[in-house]
Amino acid sequence: MSLDDKILNGKSLSIKFLTKVRQEIAKKFYKVGLAAILVDNDPSSELYVKLKKRACEKCDVDFHLYRFDSSNSEQDIIDTIKFLNDDPETTGILVQLPLPERFDTDKILNAMDYRKDIDGFHPKNRADMEKCVYKILPPLPLGIIELVNSTKETIENKSITILCNHKLFGDPFKCVWGNKNTVNVITTEDKGWKQFIAEADILIVSLGLPFFITKDMIKDGCTIIDVGINKLDNGEVVGDVNIADVIDKVAYISPVPGGVGPMTIAMLLKNLLTLAKK
Repeated sequence: MSLDDKILNGKSLSIKFLTKVRQEIAKKFYKVGLAAILVDNDPSSELYVKLKKRACEKCDVDFHLYRFDSSNSEQDIIDTIKFLNDDPETTGILVQLPLPERFDTDKILNAMDYRKDIDGFHPKNRADMEKCVYKILPPLPLGIIELVNSTKETIENKSITILCNHKLFGDPFKCVWGNKNTVNVITTEDKGWKQFIAEADILIVSLGLPFFITKDMIKDGCTIIDVGINKLDNGEVVGDVNIADVIDKVAYISPVPGGVGPMTIAMLLKNLLTLAKK
């Protein structure tokens, strides 16, 4: 296998998913609309919303952006969400996180109709995910799962390690892979965390620490999904994995950028189509 064949190209894979969404919307004449709540002007949030809008345009999905700033109250946002809950032309609602500290994030998310919650952030949807009775998977873990599926490897009897900062992040993977595999959700605070990494057939890393994972830490022939997005002093965006260091040792790896990011946005649209059908 060449080095290029080891790279899981999320950008090209995401285009395939977006094409399927667009084709199904056109074929079935679904009326699909996405509403986005954006508060203040955080550059990262602005970029993410812009990319989501662009994906909607590619799929012929109506996109409506609701902006709020320092002049708006928390109740202004909640009133808008309540309007969108009742709006028949709004299929899905997303609240771009993180919200400024002056707002109660849980209160705002709880105002959403859980059936229109495109990200799975509503308390009911989070509780359902913990019980593995979800209607849709959150776009980020769903994008990761589809990247792993794109390897065409059989995901059975594998040791799967999710190295993250918050263990709730691992719930979707336990639901999808837990029956036929060993799924370990760990942080660097856990005893023996390095051993879990060393034994992992599939390693998912989401820490926000540039180049944290190196080849001496991993198993030969493992698959790595790098969720980290880190900006270096020189402006370069890199992942949590030192890809140049590990590339000879892995079977597959997702790059940063161009791996998980595009897939997350594509899965947002896939979820929106699922909600439209329901």
